[in-house]
Formats: sequence, structure tokens, C-alpha cells
Amino acid sequence: MTAKYQDDFYDAVNGDWIKKAEIPADKPATGGFYDLADKIENLERGVLAQIEAGEKIVPALEQFVAMHRLTSDWAKRGADEAGQVKKFIEKIEAISSWEEFQEQEADLIKGGYDTPLSIHIEPDSKNTERNELWVSGPGIILPDVTTYQDKTQKEQLLGVWSKMTHDLLVRFGFAEAKAQDLVDKTLAFDQILADRESSREVLSDSWKNYHPMTTTELQERFADYDITKVFTELLGQDPKKVIVYDGDFYQKAAEVYNGQNFEQIKAWTIVQNVLGVSAYLSDETRVLAGTYSRTLSGAKEATDKAKAAFRQAHGFFAQAVGKWYGETYFGPEAKLDVTNMVHDLIGVYEGRFNSQKWLSEDTRQKAKIKLAALKVKVGYPDALPAYLQGRIVDPTKSVLENAQIFATEATADTLAQWGKKPDKSRWGMPGDLVNAYYSPDFNQIVFPAAILQAPFYDYHQTASENFGGIGTVIAHEITHAFDTNGARYDERGNLKEWWTKQDFANFEEKTQAVIDRFEGQDSAGAKINGHLTVSENVADLGGVSAALAAAKERSDFDPKAFFTNFATLWRQKAEPAFLKMLATVDVHAPAKLRTNVILPNFDDFQETYEVQEGDGMWVAPADRIQIW
Repeated sequence: MTAKYQDDFYDAVNGDWIKKAEIPADKPATGGFYDLADKIENLERGVLAQIEAGEKIVPALEQFVAMHRLTSDWAKRGADEAGQVKKFIEKIEAISSWEEFQEQEADLIKGGYDTPLSIHIEPDSKNTERNELWVSGPGIILPDVTTYQDKTQKEQLLGVWSKMTHDLLVRFGFAEAKAQDLVDKTLAFDQILADRESSREVLSDSWKNYHPMTTTELQERFADYDITKVFTELLGQDPKKVIVYDGDFYQKAAEVYNGQNFEQIKAWTIVQNVLGVSAYLSDETRVLAGTYSRTLSGAKEATDKAKAAFRQAHGFFAQAVGKWYGETYFGPEAKLDVTNMVHDLIGVYEGRFNSQKWLSEDTRQKAKIKLAALKVKVGYPDALPAYLQGRIVDPTKSVLENAQIFATEATADTLAQWGKKPDKSRWGMPGDLVNAYYSPDFNQIVFPAAILQAPFYDYHQTASENFGGIGTVIAHEITHAFDTNGARYDERGNLKEWWTKQDFANFEEKTQAVIDRFEGQDSAGAKINGHLTVSENVADLGGVSAALAAAKERSDFDPKAFFTNFATLWRQKAEPAFLKMLATVDVHAPAKLRTNVILPNFDDFQETYEVQEGDGMWVAPADRIQIW
């Protein structure tokens, strides 16, 4: 029986679809975003097949096609796997001491290898006109440090990971005892990391993760690690300044990076790099190497060979394929319409600032300055970075060898950005990705062409449907400039206090109400963390609020079309294991809550569906949260 709109709006709109929907065996979930991604992938695979059959010529995809020929040649991929892997990791295996590891670490990083030193080149949060060196903690095996606190879950997941890793190492020619030793030492080092790194919840407050210091100050934290030497070899000079991302981890980093842990560090480095390249080998190895991730997500089967080959080739040429996709399938008429919608919503937002009685005039004017400075990108980039334009596939080499060349080139490009003015023309997503984002560093919102189609947007949909779809997405991204993270950055993307103290206290009181509303909500038996998800939930509230206001300005406004299309965006059917994992690591609330917890805060929703006290969707007027 379908739910009533007044009791469970998400199920009332999506219930019939959910009952009929089947989750593909190789996926953890299905739904609006997934369906659209599949549609685009099928289109691109169809064009690829035409090109490979000689029926079509697309110069922009030439190197992508060349890579696909390699990723599709499973016989060549599987030839002498042990030899391929041994050749790849021989540099690491040859290291015999902690001193030698430090001497080799910069070269390993330049060569595209993973080491426990996680570095990034990103804008300085307090001077976004210059790129600086950032360091953070390395990745851990389980989804989050909090996962290690559940003994049963920890043992079960690490058991799956350990068996998979052991079997892969043996497959690559390691003796049984050596393989187990590498696994045991990697687990020991992983626990050292997990005991010291911060949780996803702590790291979700981006403004708290800015800890600039001199390299001298950072070096003083280490008794047995010449981290400055590694930096100098990477950049060609001592950077003098470094920004620490996970401050708590680097307070204890001397307990991680030292000679006493050398054997564990070496084992961890071997294992991480072996796991990293396993997907480039035979089909059997690829399937085995995905065991742990499928356990985490709940997917029942590995992706089939043909899809895997396509996705792997696409991964290396995502920006090029995305640019071609946007140019080919996202027309100028639609681009103009969406761009106009963005500017309409920016105008609506400016008007909403005027109506916020809890804001002082001083803060209101500064908010308008930030809004006016907001840059907008729609569709696809005008050009690709030079290192991607020059990416050439060597057909005489293996997939693994080409991947290593590409990783080396990408690392060189990254390191070359240090000390320079950030290139704001670069896109963080390809044009064929069904997503969108806000960059606090650049104060810009970006909408790839892929998301600019039904149900999000269609030139032939009504304005109310489009505002309930892409309008809420656009306004969601605008709101990120004023969410619990974005509100701490100014119009140039600099981390700066631009609010009055009283206004910010009012803002925090309102966002605390959002935290409280989501805290402990159920998702497949897991409890949602209100703090982890607060920025996205604030953005959802602001997105609906501004898009609804814009839609109501149209003479043909249809509230049911608006709210129904919004709920349709989030329809999803997912494996319980996937939902439980997301509850631990995802800064977004589950799809159902993004509908059912957000919409009851709007008077128009309550009135349109005649929601009464006692109904599941009822929220008393005094408790309806409105921020932007």
C-alpha cells in the first residue's frame, strides 16, 4: 500500500517505483542519479563501439579509444601478472632501512606510488591567490576511525580485507608465509594510523583543518623523520611553509613516522601499491581485488568485463570524454536557459538576504558582496590542463605501465602548481558526471552537463518541475557559500570572519537546530550523525527555500509539480550494507531524509498537502527551520 503524502512524502512519490526497482547485482544501489549515469554511460559506450567498428571518427576521443583497446585486451593484461607486479614494486622491496626509505620517498611519490606521507598542493585558505603544500593523514582500511570501535564489525571487515589481500599477494608470487607477514604488518600499521587520525565528523568542519606552520616548526615534531628533506626533494627547495590538514594526527605524527615502525611502514607501502594496481591486471585478479569494496557496499557481483574495461579507460580520460560529451549533447539553448536560471536564483538569494530579520545590515551587505562575486560554470570546461591535453597512450606498453606514466605526469603537474596562482579555470568534475559542486577556495559553483537533464532539468518540463529539480540543485550549491563551512570564507575564498559576532551566534543557533533534527535519524539500522551531515542539510534547506521562492514568481507555479519533482530526484533503492556505510562516512543525509526531513519545514508544503498535526510529515510552525 502506497503511503499518504501527509505521512511519508518520499514513499508516496517513489513507493511504486521502489517496489518495482531492482538493484543491479554489480551495484549497491539504484535510483535517479544512477539511472542517469547509466544512460550516459550506455550512450558513450555506443559511440565507442561505432568508433572501434570504423563507423565513426571522433578526434577528441582518439586517446580514450586507444586506452580502451588496452583495457579490453584481457589476455595481455593477465600476461605474467606476477612479473608485472614484481617489476612495479621492486623499488619498494629493495629498501632495507628507515634511512633509505626517507631517501627514496620523494622519488616514490614522484613516480606515482603511495607512501604514508599524504601531500596535496592546494590554495592557502587565508591567501587563495597562492598554492601551498598541505599534508594530511594517509588513508585507513575501514571506512572511518569510528568503525574500529565496533569489535564485531572491525573483525568481520578486516577479516575480508586480510583474506583478499593475502590471496592477491600469493597470486602475485609471494610465498604464503611472506604474504601473511605483509598482511599482519600492514594491519599493525593501519591500527597505528586509526588510533591517531581524526574521524570524518571532525574533519567535516573544513575551517578547523587549517594549521599553517613553518617547515622548521613541523620538523621539530619529528625525532626520527626528515620530513623537510622529502619536501625539498619534491619541490626543488624547502617550501618554508606547510599547512597541516588533520591537526590532531600531526600532533602525534612522530609516533607514526619513525624507524621503530619501519617494517610495518614498508609492508604497508608494498601492500597499498599492490592493491592499487590490481585492477589493471587480469579479470580474475580484478574481481578478487574488489572483494572488500563489495563487502562494504553490499554489491553482490563484480562489474562485468566490458563495463570494467570502459570505466577504467574512461577514468584516465574522464575530462576529455566529459568535454566531448558536453560539447556534443548539451546544446547552447539549454546552456543559456540553465545559466539564466542560475542568475535568477542568485537574484532570489539577494532578495532573501533582505528579508532575514536575524541579520544585521553590516553582515547582510557583506553576504551580498560574496554572492555578487560568485562565479558560475555550466556544462564543460573550455580547455583541458596541458598535462591532460598531452596524455598519450603507448600501445606497446601494458595497462599498468601506461597507468604509471599517467600517474607520474599527474604528480609532476600537481607539484608544479606549488607557489603559483591557482588555475581557477580547471574543473573538479568532468562534464559527463551527474553531480555539481561549490568550491569555497574559488567561490564558484559548477554544474556539469550530465546533471542538466531530466528529471533535474528538461527544456520541455514546466518551470515548476525544473525549479523543483535543477533549481533546488543550483540553489543548494549557492547555499554552500553560506553553510556551516562556506560561511567562514569571504568572497575571495579566504578563511575570514566577516560576520558580526551576534549574527554568527544567531546562525549557529539555527544550524544547531538542523543538527538536532537529523541527529539519530534511522538509516537501515544505522543512526545519522547530525554534525557530520549539517553542511549538506543546510544546503538542502537553502536550496529548496530559494528555488521555491523563484518558482512562485512564475505565473504558472504548480507547488505539487515542484515538490514531486524534488522527491523524484532522491528516489533510491539501496543495499542495507551500503546505507550503513554511508551513515558513517557520508556528509550527505540518506535520500529519504533529504526529502522527508527537509520539506516539512516549508509552509507551502504543509498547505499544499493539507498536512495536519499527527501526520508523519507534520512539523509545528514554530519548529519549522528556516535559515536562508
